[in-house]
Amino acid sequence: MPNLKFISWNLKNVSRNKLQKQFTAGFQALGMGNTVMDYIVNVVLGTEVWEDVISPKPADMFVIIELKTGGRRKGAPVSGSCIPSLTLVRNALNAAIPTNGYDPMEYQYDFLVPLVAGRYETMGFLYNTRVFRPDPTPGAVSVVAERDQVTNTYLDGRTPLVAQLQFVQNPAVTMRWSAIHDRPPQGAANIRFRPPISFCRRLPNTPSAAVTNTFFLGDFNCQPTNYYVNGAGNNVYPFGTAANLFANLPNYGTTLPDNSLTSVRKSLVNPPPDPTDPKSAYLSSPYDNSIYWAQNLLGGVETEVPDLIGEAKDHTFNPPIPLYPGRGRIVLNAYNRVSDHMPVITEFNIQV
Repeated sequence: MPNLKFISWNLKNVSRNKLQKQFTAGFQALGMGNTVMDYIVNVVLGTEVWEDVISPKPADMFVIIELKTGGRRKGAPVSGSCIPSLTLVRNALNAAIPTNGYDPMEYQYDFLVPLVAGRYETMGFLYNTRVFRPDPTPGAVSVVAERDQVTNTYLDGRTPLVAQLQFVQNPAVTMRWSAIHDRPPQGAANIRFRPPISFCRRLPNTPSAAVTNTFFLGDFNCQPTNYYVNGAGNNVYPFGTAANLFANLPNYGTTLPDNSLTSVRKSLVNPPPDPTDPKSAYLSSPYDNSIYWAQNLLGGVETEVPDLIGEAKDHTFNPPIPLYPGRGRIVLNAYNRVSDHMPVITEFNIQV
């Protein structure tokens, strides 16, 4: 029963140029990386830089949300900087495995070629080839652009991309990842969350072979407890009812606590808007999640949002010392070069 680790991360307009951007000399000196790529690699591999913040185990699947591509037609081939960007990330991860003390016989990465998910945007799937492999059957497709099960149309905005891989140890067992970049909330308070909630309610919601071992993950632009008021005056939730958020969709589940903030502010707010949560000084909304389709093969699912700002450390000291709050501004400014979202990490056991 192997222990697996997935990371989904909205990296905001990821391109080859962005990955190669350098941080300021002041931030580079702190030891968290010289470039955006360095920073991403340290997080995805759980290197010593993030000791006691991220588990020291490389991810077996890394899902990139908001990867740039040419094209606007959903389901079409990607173009532009997309494949070069994925190639850069793959090569950087593989180069960093032995230099960080991990065994290349246990971790080696490749990527699946994605499809266009929306206007100049797609999602990237980088996987550990020691654990997963594409279906070798002639004509088998590893990535598809997901459609509404009822209307057979692509979802509004950016349609999810779904990747499916076999386990190397047992090809009869498969795993699926549905990468989500939902529509943003908009409008008056009572209907503000209608766009992202309507999107979520069109995701697969009936037990079938098509959703076995599936994780729906990424940027939902809402959380399970958000709702809007419909014309009949009823509260409409993304995954069920107020009494039981997953009551109408009993196979869905998440272990991420309510109100886990993931959206990153542009500047520090002092005092924090939420006195009970100091992270609200640099994080704003609980929009990212990892929602699984519950079934007997999964065990011990744990999902968390690592605090890459409040728990960042200055590695010029031994042991490293916290940077926040004293030097919080330099950390937040650097992080905004990487993303406006925190990553979501899921670890669990599965029988294969």
